[in-house]
Amino acid sequence: MSDFQSETAPEAKNVADDLSMLKQDVASLIKQMKDMAMREGSRLGQDAADKISGRASDLYETVSEKSKKSAEAVTAHVEEQPLSSLLIAFAAGFIFSKIITR
Repeated sequence: MSDFQSETAPEAKNVADDLSMLKQDVASLIKQMKDMAMREGSRLGQDAADKISGRASDLYETVSEKSKKSAEAVTAHVEEQPLSSLLIAFAAGFIFSKIITR
């Protein structure tokens, strides 16, 4: 039995050493995966922010163009029909003041 114990002791130490190395390798791998996930998440976040910024810019341009066209249409209406425009503005102001003063 003592031969068996003397032969298995170095083997057990080797297995323990291998398990220790494996534990360190797994810890290192987990750290690398975590770092990669952080970098990838950061990149994805930046891509999303860029898309949102682009869409917001497009929306701003669309609203700006429509506002400009609306202002031009109102100006044209006022120039074509100044009396009715004045009456409409007076009526809208009167109604708005009545709503506000309540």
